[in-house]
Amino acid sequence: CSDYEFKESLEEAKPKSWLKTVSAFANGIGGKIFFGITDDKKIKNIESPQIVIEKISDFIDKRIVPKIEFKLSPHEDGGNVFIELKVNPGNSTPYYYHQEGTYIAFIRSGSSSIEAPNYILNELILKGKGKTYDAVLTGYKKEDFAFSILETDFYEKTGTRFTNQDYVSFGLMSKDGYLTNAGILFADSNPYRHSRIFCTRWNGFDKTNEKEASDDREFGGSLIRQLKLAMDFFKTNTKNPWHKEADGTIYSPDYDEEAILEALVNGIIHRNYNNLGAEVCLNIYEDRIEITSPGVMVSGDPLPKYIDYNFESMRRNPNIADLFWKTGYMNRRGSGLAKITNRTAALFHGDKNHVTYQIRNSFFVVTIDNANHKSLTEKSLNDRQNKMLELLRGGRQTISNFTKIIGADRKTLRNDLKKLEEMRLVVCHGTTKDKYWEIING
Repeated sequence: CSDYEFKESLEEAKPKSWLKTVSAFANGIGGKIFFGITDDKKIKNIESPQIVIEKISDFIDKRIVPKIEFKLSPHEDGGNVFIELKVNPGNSTPYYYHQEGTYIAFIRSGSSSIEAPNYILNELILKGKGKTYDAVLTGYKKEDFAFSILETDFYEKTGTRFTNQDYVSFGLMSKDGYLTNAGILFADSNPYRHSRIFCTRWNGFDKTNEKEASDDREFGGSLIRQLKLAMDFFKTNTKNPWHKEADGTIYSPDYDEEAILEALVNGIIHRNYNNLGAEVCLNIYEDRIEITSPGVMVSGDPLPKYIDYNFESMRRNPNIADLFWKTGYMNRRGSGLAKITNRTAALFHGDKNHVTYQIRNSFFVVTIDNANHKSLTEKSLNDRQNKMLELLRGGRQTISNFTKIIGADRKTLRNDLKKLEEMRLVVCHGTTKDKYWEIING
């Protein structure tokens, strides 16, 4: 677990071994260190606990800067004493481990405490100043850039013009005309190369080599332009098959378009723009889409694998988020991930396990299954239903044909066919006496 550690004893000769975790907890969501307990949770008695508590407190006061909030408490279990050190999360980040003129800030990575990379250190510095990346002023003047994409899009979505006062109120510009990072990111000719979106259509199930990519693009410029071009790439490289039924045309898309849009917007507004060597990526595989964005949860909280409820999270770039919300590209706060899950679930007959969320190597990863991929649609079918699909791939079939070949009774086979129809894998034609079935997307 990332929010507690066990130490068999107080390591006075090597205090960095546990003080780095104190730094990491203060820089993150807080945590506890238990002295006198082994990693396998066996209690080893701490002799003279009050003296040990004083030593721990002294080490923290001298080696962690700035000052942190912590509490030390002795506990007894079966006659053995152990000490609990509770470290509160801090607002004056970064908190450094200090020794002999060296200052190092640590963060949690899984169950370890590691030195904060520069891009995370920069974010901690901004947090300590009560600022976010998108609100930082630059040396660029608004008069030197064009914003036709933003202004046109805003007018189309809201019916009102985006004025100079709006640039200030949305945090894109200071009153004296200097752009913030958010302002630069919405400029037509956004010069920040680290803000691009990379899109790739892979022919297989992983990134084997460049030859496996059938389409590969990168998009820069205004964040709105990037989003629109990424969505165009998605539409070009996925399928939306259809078939005719009595009441009209029925579409069976690989993915829900609004779910993909929400996932891309989430990646854009929550990404860590301090990480100059990473980009938002849209990877389309045979059986799934993965959208990755640099940056873990701002709060440091763990990320559930499945989310189908309003999931409140701290906004890394609130000015960017506010503008995307105003222009209708994102859902109300806290409901975006649930929207991705629930709209995708509609393609899988209510099954909400086809969207997963995870943190992978400091990237936020959303994985969305392809609703038309055989391995995903047929794995939930029984043997009779899979046999039906196999027969239908050879041509239309009647209930009599199914009965002769499969051997089950007509009522059972009709129930099987009903499920295949609900899954939009087959379609029924004809009247009661001459009904036949054909496969969809055969």
